[in-house]
Amino acid sequence: MKSSKSRNCIQNILRKTRINIFRIYHAKGHPHEIALGAAIGAFWGVFPTFGLGTIFSLLLYKVFRFNLLAALCAAIISNPLTSPFFLLISYEVGVFVLAARMEFDYDKWHQNFWQVGHIMLTGSVIVSMTVAFLVYLITRYAVIYKRKSVDKQNFINPPQ
Repeated sequence: MKSSKSRNCIQNILRKTRINIFRIYHAKGHPHEIALGAAIGAFWGVFPTFGLGTIFSLLLYKVFRFNLLAALCAAIISNPLTSPFFLLISYEVGVFVLAARMEFDYDKWHQNFWQVGHIMLTGSVIVSMTVAFLVYLITRYAVIYKRKSVDKQNFINPPQ
C-alpha cells in the first residue's frame, strides 16, 4: 500500500512538472521575458524560501517585468523529491567555497547553528544562481527553437 501511495506522489509531481514545462514552452511574449521568468522562478524554487518563492516572484515582477506564468511554473523545480538534494548540494558547495572544516553533529546542532546557516546560505546562493542561469539559457533556446520550427512549418503548410 505504501509503495503505491509513494508511486502516485511521484507520478503527480512528474505530471505537474510536464504540464508546467509545456506552459513555459508555449508562453506568450518575448523569449527573453519567458526565459527570465523561468530563471527567476527556478532561483526561488532552489533557494530555501520554504514556500515564499511565489511571493518573491510577484514582488520582483513589478520591477523586472518578466513572464510571471513562466516564473510560477518554474518554481516547481523545488518539490519534496528535489528539495533534499538541493539542500545537500548547497551545503556541500558552501563548505567547498568557504573552505569550512566542520563535521555536522546531529546531537550538537544548536551549537554550530549560525556557522551551518552561513554555509547553507552561501551554497544556496551559488547553486540557485547556477540553476537560474542554466534554466534561462535552456528556456530561451527552447522557446526560440520552438517558434522557428512553428514558423517553418507554417511557411511550408500555411494555415487554412
